[in-house]
Amino acid sequence: MDFKEIKEADAKNYMTVFSRQNICFTHGKGSKLYDTAGNEYIDMAGGIAVNCLGHDHPELTAAICEQAHKLIHVSNLYYNEPQAMLCEKLLEGSIFERMFLCNSGAEANEAAIKLVRKHFFNRGENRTQIITAQNSFHGRTLATVTATGQDKYSRPYAPLPPGFIHVPYNDFDALKNAVTENTAAIMLEVIQGESGVLPADYDYIVGAYAYAKSRGILFVVDEVQTGMGRTGKLYGFEHYGIQPDVITLAKGLGGGVPIGAMLARGEVAHAFAPGDHGSTFGGNPLACAAACVVVDKLKNGLLAEAEKKGEYLMGKLSRLRKFNFVRDVRGKGLLLGVCLTDKVSNTEIVGKMAANGVLLITAGHNTLRFAPAYTIRYEEIDKACDTLMNLFANTNV
Repeated sequence: MDFKEIKEADAKNYMTVFSRQNICFTHGKGSKLYDTAGNEYIDMAGGIAVNCLGHDHPELTAAICEQAHKLIHVSNLYYNEPQAMLCEKLLEGSIFERMFLCNSGAEANEAAIKLVRKHFFNRGENRTQIITAQNSFHGRTLATVTATGQDKYSRPYAPLPPGFIHVPYNDFDALKNAVTENTAAIMLEVIQGESGVLPADYDYIVGAYAYAKSRGILFVVDEVQTGMGRTGKLYGFEHYGIQPDVITLAKGLGGGVPIGAMLARGEVAHAFAPGDHGSTFGGNPLACAAACVVVDKLKNGLLAEAEKKGEYLMGKLSRLRKFNFVRDVRGKGLLLGVCLTDKVSNTEIVGKMAANGVLLITAGHNTLRFAPAYTIRYEEIDKACDTLMNLFANTNV
């Protein structure tokens, strides 16, 4: 199919839930992508913070091919070696004791919500309320879209599941005042990625964690976007020196192969019994083989590389502050955002950057989001940032 035929088929067959850019990619290599017309792009979007090893990574693709020849799927009625290996690799040396594997971030957060409620059910306590933050994003299933603190995502799907309360982000007093005897968990992102790359204040996370512990409330961190090295540490919560009871992972975990995970510690890690939860595809051999490569690469130098490149990219992007329509440059590691004033449209900038061979994505209210592969080369960072600098210099407002 040529590009015209692809678009026609999409318009005829696919539900109109995506606003796609006018590009169709055929292949990629490292941090470069190539479209149907042969144009080359520097990928600063990373498949929305997914392709942490870049495109066509030799070890990742070799592991996927090797596993595909052996076994792709058997279901969780049986054991499979890649799943056992991945669990060992993720839990070894961590604070977590048990984990559950699924297929996406939304599923990981669904599992966390169920685990929290089952924990208190087992204890005979009527604690079902989960507090989340306004402008958070936890997924698109009915429960996770309700947990998400953005009315625009949940309003059309009422009646919504009860038991969720949203409080302002980075406002400890508001969070504390929302706690009741019915509160089971506080569930937060340490960086609100979808809402504009908004980092949590140190005192806010530490205070919320300490207060949760003092009230017997579970502390859940949604690491779907910030986990697996994205912030320069394996998990985003490590920047705050806390030990959450439950975390959720997805995006970068499989390097592009769909996989999600929930990790837990302490009593709550043992709340599920046989039949309480499950997944047909979750933890399949193919996805686990891919995730094992990602974990190995992170533990053998790539994590430090991501941290260094994040600092370098932040230094380059910080130079954009000189433009009067740049409100803020923020984030951690290789999850960074350039927030613009209303004088300039982030969607227009994304379109113009694509026309100049650089892929960015939008986030929140008028923010440009950067989430490239950890393997991106410094010269590619330079070229992408120079392109944006030149574009801003020629933007009249």
